[in-house]
Amino acid sequence: MRISTGSAKGRNLKMPKGKKTRPAMNRVKSTLFSILAARVPGCRFLDLFAGSGSLGIEALSRGAEFAAFVDNSPDCSRAIKANLRLTGFSEKGRMFCLDVRRFLRLKDLAPFDIVCIDPPYLKGFLAPILDELPSCPLFNARTLFIIERQKKDDLGFAERPILELIDERTFGDTVLTIFRRHPPENPVV
Repeated sequence: MRISTGSAKGRNLKMPKGKKTRPAMNRVKSTLFSILAARVPGCRFLDLFAGSGSLGIEALSRGAEFAAFVDNSPDCSRAIKANLRLTGFSEKGRMFCLDVRRFLRLKDLAPFDIVCIDPPYLKGFLAPILDELPSCPLFNARTLFIIERQKKDDLGFAERPILELIDERTFGDTVLTIFRRHPPENPVV
């Protein structure tokens, strides 16, 4: 896995031990960052189910102000910390070795601008996370969410009207879904 653009271009990243992670395909990652190009510089980026941290580190390489990485695997945590040191981004990145849903309940972090969600395919992780997004204080109406998922993973947007689909791109069995959450219709003042 290699950083494709920016200040860390060409750096090879360490992968977590074992075969527990599924790195984003180069074509998917390239398309994702083409879509996000204007939004990444200066943003706060969140990489959920981070694995090696390649998406968040790519964002830092392209000018993100800060990236948080969330993965409950100690092997992934070690790989991400090593990759942050390797690329010189230790001061701009923070690793959270936590379950993603537990992380989403934290209240002491500033809101994120871009959130990448890349869970293991077809394991039932998406529905509980999508249910948490509307009330999560880590996001606002401008936050852009991207899910990399398997075609068969149903997001159930029809049952979640607060989530607005913006774009979808398909790469074989892999789908990039881009959405945001609607502000409440009648905000409580």
